[in-house]
Amino acid sequence: ISSNGGRDRLAFGRIALGKDGAPGPIEIVAARDDAELASFAINDAGTLAALLWNVAGRFELAFEDLPRKEMRVGPKLPGDVAFGLTWSRDGARLALTVAGATSPADVFTLEESSSFFRFSRLTESPHAGVDLSTLVSPELLTFKAHDGEPLSGWLYRPRGAKGSGPLVLSFHGGPEGQEVPTFRADYQALVSQGIAVFAPNVRGSSGFGKRFVNLDNGALRVNAVKDIVSCVDAVVKAGVADPKRLGIMGGSYGGYMTMAGLVDYPDTFAAGVNLFGVVNFKTFFKHTEGWMAAVSKVEYGDPDTEGDMLDRLSPLTRIDRVKAPTLVLHGANDTNVPVIEAEQVVASLKKRGVPVEYVLFPDEGHGFQKLPNRIRANVALVRWFAKWLAPQ
Repeated sequence: ISSNGGRDRLAFGRIALGKDGAPGPIEIVAARDDAELASFAINDAGTLAALLWNVAGRFELAFEDLPRKEMRVGPKLPGDVAFGLTWSRDGARLALTVAGATSPADVFTLEESSSFFRFSRLTESPHAGVDLSTLVSPELLTFKAHDGEPLSGWLYRPRGAKGSGPLVLSFHGGPEGQEVPTFRADYQALVSQGIAVFAPNVRGSSGFGKRFVNLDNGALRVNAVKDIVSCVDAVVKAGVADPKRLGIMGGSYGGYMTMAGLVDYPDTFAAGVNLFGVVNFKTFFKHTEGWMAAVSKVEYGDPDTEGDMLDRLSPLTRIDRVKAPTLVLHGANDTNVPVIEAEQVVASLKKRGVPVEYVLFPDEGHGFQKLPNRIRANVALVRWFAKWLAPQ
């Protein structure tokens, strides 16, 4: 099993079953203080487990000898992230899907000889018109938040970039998601236009233990919003961002963080892109699906008993503070974050004369799945930042 019972980070464990089938206590077999177990697969003989460890978003492979309870480091993966571990019936090969910032997902097999490991690539994902050699791999940037909490993020810089320049902060959804260095067309498109991207994992992100993922629950969300400024400070201090040419974007909960950043720090950002984000918790709880409302009470708060707190956390209640030009993209059929969230932002900004553009996709739900729509969204996003982050 994968378990964080009695511990902070997910580890590899097992449970012994008694003669009557009753489960015993969890026994931790393999664990790391600097990583969480992402997935595992055991060979048919039950003697060897392949383990994937999530190290701040980049994955590492290891093998656990189950009879001996010994873990050994595996070979470096041919990409940053991996999933879908599957052993061959004879246990001689391991199949897995690997992807990275500069390569789309492909299937590989791994064989071990007496002296070395060998990866073999089985698939060639299409990337028509895209020269993968021109894409950019990110570097991990670690820093401290306003209260000393350790944070990290993935920094994508244009090739040959020197000194500070335009930069966009990109916040993942969830909020329990995790930013990992995988294939992102929007990031690579921005970088190709000379705009750096910093994609952080602020408090509330998964992959760093259960303490960290719960640091933004309820009223604690104000600290996650404060992390936005800590991210800004980190990239400016690193000398990679021009403080006068900063953008902010994100989808779903990342859209919430985008609007929270534009509201709470109106003089920090020159432009923002809100993709299907929550802006008003009261209308969100009223119009979202029942299951989403139920699970969101633990994360955000109960609208029946904590309405005042949710109002304070809702960007819409202070949207008159927004100064930055804002692009809003949403799917008309979104039932997770209903389109009323986008409509409130657009109406409010138009009323105040803040530059705003609204792209509504009539045939999409939560997130954009159809290729023409994804292209349209990315082109609109890149053009928006290229326009508003250009030298003044």
